[in-house]
Amino acid sequence: MKNLMNILMIGIIAMIILSSVVMSQEIDRTQRPTGKAAPVVKLPEIQKAKLGNGLQVWLVERHSMPTVAFNLVIQSGSDHDPLAMPGLASMTADVIDEGTKTRDALKISEEIESIGASFNVNSNSDGTFISLNCLAKYVPKGLDVFTDVIVNPTFPQKEFDRLQKQRLTSLLQQKDQAVMIANNAFSRILYGTDHPYGNNQSGTESSVKALTTNDLVKFYQTYYRPNNATLIIVGDLKMSDVLPLLEKSLSDWKPAEIPPFSIPQAPSIEKRKIYLIDKPGAAQSEIRIGYPALARSTPDYFPVQIMNRMLGGQFMSRINLNLREKHGFTYGARSGFSFQKGPGPFTASAGVHTAKSDSSVQEFLYEIKLMQEKGMTADELDFVKKGMIGGFALSFETSSQVAGGLQSIVLYGLPDDYFNNYLQNIEKVSLQDVQNASEKYLDISKMSVLVVGDVAKIKDSIAALNAGDIVLCDLDGNQVK
Repeated sequence: MKNLMNILMIGIIAMIILSSVVMSQEIDRTQRPTGKAAPVVKLPEIQKAKLGNGLQVWLVERHSMPTVAFNLVIQSGSDHDPLAMPGLASMTADVIDEGTKTRDALKISEEIESIGASFNVNSNSDGTFISLNCLAKYVPKGLDVFTDVIVNPTFPQKEFDRLQKQRLTSLLQQKDQAVMIANNAFSRILYGTDHPYGNNQSGTESSVKALTTNDLVKFYQTYYRPNNATLIIVGDLKMSDVLPLLEKSLSDWKPAEIPPFSIPQAPSIEKRKIYLIDKPGAAQSEIRIGYPALARSTPDYFPVQIMNRMLGGQFMSRINLNLREKHGFTYGARSGFSFQKGPGPFTASAGVHTAKSDSSVQEFLYEIKLMQEKGMTADELDFVKKGMIGGFALSFETSSQVAGGLQSIVLYGLPDDYFNNYLQNIEKVSLQDVQNASEKYLDISKMSVLVVGDVAKIKDSIAALNAGDIVLCDLDGNQVK
């Protein structure tokens, strides 16, 4: 019996070895695997309705799981902050769920927790978002809290004072964090003080100190209106079931005239300059390179996304392979286009060893210029497309992810079938399309360079690059003598 078992084991091992040999002969591991054409993806139909108060309601039914995601998209974010009051939109979002006419902050939290739901309010430069995720059987209870916050916020003074102190503490902490100094100062350098994108969305110490609950109430009353919003619903729910609930709970939420608004024109950069911010004793330098680039409405969105993914938008990008893998200047380097309602910035960034600050700037500029002049190779284009196509389905696994996708459609006015055509739009991007985008949007002579670090150690070597005039700035990005 023992001999029989040994014979069987030898046979199994031999089969495994033989299979491995055959497979190794069939696969050329020096070549990237070839893939199939992009699959045709058709997301569930978007059902649309309109409440009596003017609120647009979008519903996508998904009955595979007994969950529902609600996402109210308000078309006003920090871009609507008065220039003298940065941080107003984000503070309004922070305080709105801290109390209503019938619920204090603790009761709101307890009721949401009692049904195992999640509730969140946040804002960015383009909009404000109030979301609820709960089990389908608890939709009436969840909506009761969700709509109460939307319709009846009281902005209690006690909670405002607490959150104002937290915000001020956070802003003070940012002054000691090189990454945040670089991010905030770079926005100021690119857009200046007369553009909302030039301000920190969280505000400044002086602007946050000056805010009052009356300011928040005014912002709420001006922009938190049903005719300035869309409610996205995704999950195990039918329109006929949810509309009566919404009509009843949102009946007191009234429309109003929304003040006309447009994003100011972004400033252009005529000549590259290098801005330095001193952080004495810093072991690393934070580098930012870029310019005010593109709005989400650009017809070049897909070529630019594909081009940037190879430039600095993934781990195997040229920038990261150069600065991290080849030279060891950093733990990670990257680039990206921030597509907003107005022209958001292109930014290449990394935290690098202080002694390699000059070399890192040089390699960044080299890679950006190389992409502008040469574009991508056919192999790189194929590699990037496969990565984007392969990861697409992972973006729509849950109801909240689908709601997040629809949020982009609502916020930026994209076609309803945008995601149905997404993979085909990637597939049809050609090398020439990428080359055209590279030439058009990667002109390093029209980019600003910011380095936050120990100026005494880095200034001379960076100046020796002759890559642009040196400008010294304070921690906020304002020029100093």
